[in-house]
Amino acid sequence: MNKLMRNTVFVITCLFAATQLSAHHSFAIYDFETQVPFDGIVETLKFRNPHIEMTLKTLNENGEEVIVHFIEGAPANMMVRNGIKPDQMKPGSKVHAVGSPLIEDPSKFFLRSIRTEDGSEYSN
Repeated sequence: MNKLMRNTVFVITCLFAATQLSAHHSFAIYDFETQVPFDGIVETLKFRNPHIEMTLKTLNENGEEVIVHFIEGAPANMMVRNGIKPDQMKPGSKVHAVGSPLIEDPSKFFLRSIRTEDGSEYSN
């Protein structure tokens, strides 16, 4: 293989890799213009990378108990660096959360911010 061909293959490989890295996924699937506040009790928590996941037990406008699904949030390591640790939002913890709805299913949310019972806050 000549030098020009090797360089061409190298450039194409780098471009392909860069495309894959930037294509992690888009947040365009969420309506970030809308931010819905919730007060409730953490039902489940997956505090992990690449993104945390949480369900929150809360009351709807009719006073009925509902479960809110935060299907995605910040990476766990980012939350820890900013002062929120998993034990502050473990199941049974009271929190105030703000979510942006999934466009295809507005019953699911991206976790925009959270304030724990001790006053620690994280927002993105």
